[in-house]
Order: sequence, then structure tokens, then C-alpha cells
Amino acid sequence: MNLLLISTLICILEYIVPIVITYFTTHLYVRKKQEVELRKNLATIRQEMASISMVDEFAKYAKLQRKYNKLENTLKEIENGRLSNRRKARLLTTYGFRFINGILIMIFLYIYNNEPVIKLPKDILWPINYFLRWPTNHEDSISLIMWFIIARIAISKCTQIHITSNH
Repeated sequence: MNLLLISTLICILEYIVPIVITYFTTHLYVRKKQEVELRKNLATIRQEMASISMVDEFAKYAKLQRKYNKLENTLKEIENGRLSNRRKARLLTTYGFRFINGILIMIFLYIYNNEPVIKLPKDILWPINYFLRWPTNHEDSISLIMWFIIARIAISKCTQIHITSNH
């Protein structure tokens, strides 16, 4: 029973952890005060530019336009750096977890290779019992490798159903 719960939890975590990582990285890499101030400055400069006549006061308008472009480029650089760092952190933690999870699955498969995850009543799995018990020799049981396959397929289908029902 413990093997069933642990192996199912491993499969569930494979789909939940990336969602949790995305949530935390989004909240860890939020806009800084500098970005907020730059946005406010851009808005005030835009208002000033709207109040000035481009034809009558071209020099002043051009000066504000250059200042606006400079602030906008600075803001884009800061945002791109923040988003790049967030993307890197998300990828490293997600793939790091998947690597550790893969090693854990391999260890479980090596240790519990001949152990059944579930033993069922006789002949309940009759047409496919040989396939589901592989590589174990226990009658009417499901092996760990087959359970990982079944659990992963079931969880991926549930996530697909959840994703399509939200859209």
C-alpha cells in the first residue's frame, strides 16, 4: 500500500511542482520600485507631450521625445532582465526537480522491480494480467513500472481535461 501511495504521489508531483514553481517565480520576480517610477515618469512625459503643440514648440517637444525614448529603452532593459532572470529560475528549478524525480523513479524501479504495487482478486485482470504484472511473476497484480505508466497517463489526461475546461 505504501508503494502505491508513494509512486502515485511521485507521478502527481511531476505535474503539480511546475505549477507551484511558476507561481513562486512570478511572485519572487515582481516589478521593482525603479520600474514603477520609470512608468510614472513616462506617463507624465507623455502628458506633457500631449499638452505641447509639436508645430509651435518643436524644440521642446523633440527634447521631451528624446527623454521619453531614453526612459522607455531603460525600462525595457530592466524588464527584459527581470523576465530573463525569472525564466532562468523557472527552468532551472523545474528541470532540476524533474531530474531528481526521474532519479527517484529509477531507484524505485530498481529496488521494487519484482514487487507488485496492487494485488487484486483472482482473474479480475484476465485478458491483460500478463501485461500488467510484467516484470513481476505475481498473479493478478500490477507491477510498479506499469503503475507508473497508468498513473502518468491518467494524470496527464486529467490535466488536459482541466486545461480544456478552463478555456
